[in-house]
Amino acid sequence: MHHGIQPSVSVPPHAAPYDPDTEPPVAHVRHARHALVDSEPGLPAPVLAAAAGTRKAVLVPVLTALAIGTVFVAVYLAAFHAPSARHQPVGIAASDKVAARTELALNNAAPDGYTFYRYQDAAAARRAIAHDQVPAALVADGQGTRLLVAGAEGPSTVSSLATALTSAVGKPVPVKDILPLAAGDARGLSVFYAAFGVVLAGFLFAVSSYQIAPRLRLAVRVASTLVFAVASGLMVALIAHTGLSALPAPFAVVTLVVGLLAWAAAAAAGVLLRVFGPLGMPVASVVLLILGNATSGGILPATFLPAWLSPLATVLPPAAAVRGLRGAAYFHDAHLTGAVATLAGWGLGCLALQYLLDRFAARPQNLATAR
Repeated sequence: MHHGIQPSVSVPPHAAPYDPDTEPPVAHVRHARHALVDSEPGLPAPVLAAAAGTRKAVLVPVLTALAIGTVFVAVYLAAFHAPSARHQPVGIAASDKVAARTELALNNAAPDGYTFYRYQDAAAARRAIAHDQVPAALVADGQGTRLLVAGAEGPSTVSSLATALTSAVGKPVPVKDILPLAAGDARGLSVFYAAFGVVLAGFLFAVSSYQIAPRLRLAVRVASTLVFAVASGLMVALIAHTGLSALPAPFAVVTLVVGLLAWAAAAAAGVLLRVFGPLGMPVASVVLLILGNATSGGILPATFLPAWLSPLATVLPPAAAVRGLRGAAYFHDAHLTGAVATLAGWGLGCLALQYLLDRFAARPQNLATAR
């Protein structure tokens, strides 16, 4: 007997190809534990070759999703669980005695909560409301005491101001809505949902673009982004303006502002993916989807945000788009020029940054080629 020597096994020259489905159950389980096993038959070999190990595949998605979810919950609860006014503009058209008493009562109830603007009469207060200088004005004249409001600011804003001013006056005050919301936008949230949807689409566009073609030439990527932006503007205008009458701004204005928002969101997400690599997706999620939409003013104006969050409402694309759309729809194009400039600045700035990053990345390759 020969110990330790295994008999050789010959393979017939015409043996059938290996088929994992014919393996015994134990062998199949052993192969399934491998990180690169084709558990879904037909996956391309490059996809399997790039697959992470089991530990990374389990931990990274959990940690990433948990971090984004935590930031989302923390930001939105901090901003909206108990909102209070900070330097909220309020108009007063009344005698000095009534105005002083009202201002004192509001300041005692909420120090630094309101900024007061005096108007000569009800007509001046109406003009200020119509041009979005103040969302509401207390008027006391020969016709009695009343509160003029712009319902287009949203029910939450109008309700909070009406409650505060009624308490300050000390008696019920009739409320007159001189700029009501459009019939197709009963709750005043259409502009928020439109902006949120476009920012989400811009984020997804950038992610899918970089996943499909991470080394696409900048000119081609810019052309693709512009096609996406134009299509987004037309789509939202057709749905929100023409289909549902939820955005009463002119069709061309809705198309322009929404298209610029789509461009800015996609360009910003693309730059973050370019700079941070795999971390770019969660970073873009936090900046655009969480901070951008929380500070957009679509739910509550920036004056009701916490002090650490409200400055973002002046610079991030969603807030600019909401201001521009709302101003064009209700307030004689108030804030429209600034919104267009802000959104165009984001798009052009991200394009310039992308160009510089590509140039710097190509310099070592050019030097190596020259040598």
